Amino acid sequence: MSVQEKMIACLAENTGIAIEGDMLENVKTRLNMILDLIGYSEASETAAVENKVVNVAETGIDDALIKYLEELSRLRLTPEEEDRAKEELTKILMYIEMLNELDTDNVDAMSHPFPYTNNFRDDERKESTDRELILKNAPQQKDGCFKVPTTVE
Repeated sequence: MSVQEKMIACLAENTGIAIEGDMLENVKTRLNMILDLIGYSEASETAAVENKVVNVAETGIDDALIKYLEELSRLRLTPEEEDRAKEELTKILMYIEMLNELDTDNVDAMSHPFPYTNNFRDDERKESTDRELILKNAPQQKDGCFKVPTTVE
């Protein structure tokens, strides 16, 4: 079963939508486009299965990927901005590759980078202010409550 077939089966299973006919052809076309843009090939899958790491930073960011990202984000970049985006995305991928080299086997998972504890005070039950004292300054009162004008008809 190819990666494309696996992805289509996953989509159908998770969405509950039967992907057939024209919809199937459209989904296949989009999936092929995405797989091409990310540089996927059966050889790269084989390398991953054989525990060979495919260095994404080496594949680089090409013009087709930038155009695809523009389409997804509904942005239009100038040629200078496209060049800058390629450089910055390549740097990000290189940094991720560098982080992937770190050994994190014995590191506990964290939800925050700093030791964080609850800084709230303990709840303590206290006596409330006397109701009669509160209602003493009310312009109108009824049954031990403030009386206000009706706002809903």
